[in-house]
Amino acid sequence: MPRVAQHTFGTPAWFDLMTPDAPSARAFYGALFGWTFDLSGPEYGFYAMARRDGTEVAGLGQIPPGNPMPAAWSVYFLAEDADRTATAITEHGGTLLLGPHEVGEAGRMIIAKDPTDAVFGVWQPGTHRGAGIVDEHGAMAWCEVNTANLARATAFYGAVFGLESEPMEGLGTPYARLSRGAQVCAGVLQMNAAWVGVPPHWMIYFRVDDVAKAVGLVAALGGRVSHGPFDTPYGRIAIVTDPQGAVFTLMQRPD
Repeated sequence: MPRVAQHTFGTPAWFDLMTPDAPSARAFYGALFGWTFDLSGPEYGFYAMARRDGTEVAGLGQIPPGNPMPAAWSVYFLAEDADRTATAITEHGGTLLLGPHEVGEAGRMIIAKDPTDAVFGVWQPGTHRGAGIVDEHGAMAWCEVNTANLARATAFYGAVFGLESEPMEGLGTPYARLSRGAQVCAGVLQMNAAWVGVPPHWMIYFRVDDVAKAVGLVAALGGRVSHGPFDTPYGRIAIVTDPQGAVFTLMQRPD
């Protein structure tokens, strides 16, 4: 498996889910991806570290009772200095929603909104340094921000995280990929008229060995298939929704 010794600063390093029913979500994702879970104590809201083959791949947290936020997956960019990153976020038109604040010895975090209203996270590592496995079944595969203003989004992530953008053709809608040096790490998709009513957001992708089998499992476990499976130049994908309403994408790489 591709195991990560150290994620590159300025690139996505972690996905986590906030959900109104964490026990049910753990059952769903455990059955779908073969994850096991380590639960924290009450001081961290019983946040769960999802593991595959003993290695951390994602996190699941419980939305506090009475909080109206919907179930959603988030992406976290790795930062050397959360305070300096927070300053850059606000200087370039973003909004801080939470933090920077300490998460024990694990690290420091920020939740923020970019200038096009897509929410994302920032993580300054302590003992926790992000996902230990990527691009394998049940692990991080890709992420992209779906936005109404591609130019403003690419400028923001470039300024805050040092990411360069490159337009990609032939995808049916304007799209750019973001990279840090030689590492291509994320995408920016321009939402068109077909996205009316959908707010800007980060879409996260998990790799699966067999997308048709995974889609069948999603439905059998109480989730919903929103779109696909369908073929792209980068693999066969399906957009799905878990039983609590969190949307994510499954990706089967080309042979």
